[in-house]
Amino acid sequence: MIEKVVLRPYALPLIKPWRAARATLRARRGMLIGVFADGLAGWGDCAPLPSFSDAQEHAVFAALDRAAEFLRDATFDAACAGLEAIDNAQARWAVETALLDLSSRRRGLPLHQALGGRPATRVAVNAAAGALDEGCAARVAGALSQGFQIVKIKVGVGDLGDEARRLRELASAAKIRFRLDANRAWSGEDARCFLDGVADLPIDGVEEPLARPSLQNLRRLQDRYAFALAVDESLFELGPEKLFAARAVRRLVLKPARIGGFDATLRLAETAAAVGMEVVITSVVDSAIGVAAAAQLAAVLNPTRAHGLATSSWLARDVATPLALRSGALILPDGAGLGLAPEGEFAQF
Repeated sequence: MIEKVVLRPYALPLIKPWRAARATLRARRGMLIGVFADGLAGWGDCAPLPSFSDAQEHAVFAALDRAAEFLRDATFDAACAGLEAIDNAQARWAVETALLDLSSRRRGLPLHQALGGRPATRVAVNAAAGALDEGCAARVAGALSQGFQIVKIKVGVGDLGDEARRLRELASAAKIRFRLDANRAWSGEDARCFLDGVADLPIDGVEEPLARPSLQNLRRLQDRYAFALAVDESLFELGPEKLFAARAVRRLVLKPARIGGFDATLRLAETAAAVGMEVVITSVVDSAIGVAAAAQLAAVLNPTRAHGLATSSWLARDVATPLALRSGALILPDGAGLGLAPEGEFAQF
């Protein structure tokens, strides 16, 4: 029987602004959910996407409130069975994370092993260098000194020629691979112009290159280049089944909170892998609880592929001690479940 359910809102200021798709983030707002039973607690993180309006953010937290009310005095089995009834993806991700954390703590297993993954101690990640501005070179140099092999850079913010020139300068100064994210900034012509100009550089992949993506124009663009193109926020606009059938890109970037939880993300990743697509797990400057959950999920899928989870250093404070980062990888805790829990003021309800 679930003995107690708590909700704890938070607002975490960023050290510097984070440019996401259609929004600039200066603070990360969300709500932790804690589910208590048998002297143990499982934790989840509900953080609306930065692009959400106030009304959409309110809807997310209202859905989490309804889910928490259902969980109170429910059996664990009934709580798990009720996940499908949660009609909001971010709320469902938070509740499922808390229940899985609690269940795996009961079993004495790290969450990724409880889900059937092989034992893993680390998950490879890319560095996050922000926009391709004048300070980017210093951030890339810092990433290289920390042992990262891939650095993610936001492009499509400035002039095409200036960004191509700066990327080429970075490539000549640092032996590191670039994962570019255009956030749907370019027309087809601009995308070809920029990518043709940097195609000889060590490009790991390019995320969301087109302002108006379609299966046909993405496939034509992907066929033009040896590196992977990727979709993220366009996934449901294009339709997962249609995207897989067309093999329009070679990589899928999945935010579990957008997809709606562990189970939904794992099923989508399995289908993508069956048609030869790579899968990368990412988050949007989430709290330590959210990042730890996404890292456990990434460990189930492929802990050696660089995932987009090294964002904790952008936060001025956090709800718990973030996962350690060493030589371009997040270090998974030894303990059961997520391996961490809220600390300090965030452990007070």
